[in-house]
Amino acid sequence: MAPSNTAAHTRLELCRRFVATVQHSTNLGIEVLETGEDSVRCRMPWRAELVGNPETGAIHGGAVFAFLDQVGGLANACAIYPDYEITPTIDFRLDHLRPAESGRAVIGDGVCYRLSSQVAFVRVTAFAEGLEEEPVATGLATYMRMKIPRGSDREAPRE
Repeated sequence: MAPSNTAAHTRLELCRRFVATVQHSTNLGIEVLETGEDSVRCRMPWRAELVGNPETGAIHGGAVFAFLDQVGGLANACAIYPDYEITPTIDFRLDHLRPAESGRAVIGDGVCYRLSSQVAFVRVTAFAEGLEEEPVATGLATYMRMKIPRGSDREAPRE
């Protein structure tokens, strides 16, 4: 995933700005690491308040779900770039394959593999940092494309 550039802002900057404006994303500590033409890689750090099983220290599945839903939305932003659209989730199927390891951040990859005129289709994968070959969860999601007129005050997230 190579960063993309334009004179106004890059995909990476757009995604980071968006994450900074969404409270649950900041609460989860989501960091945008890389962007591509239709893809994004993000990181959710391990924190005690995200643990779902105190015996194992594994991050709660709901936190992984919310993280990957945000990753999917960011993949949409990359595919739609340089335009900006709001893309609320229509449907999200996530298979939790195993618990995330205690003490390890979760990395999420999202790829927008198809854009129709009204729907974006995304694949997501999560794995414990450093264990890319052993996914924690995989999923498919669809998002509604809500176009924003150029010049609108909601054209792109602001700092």
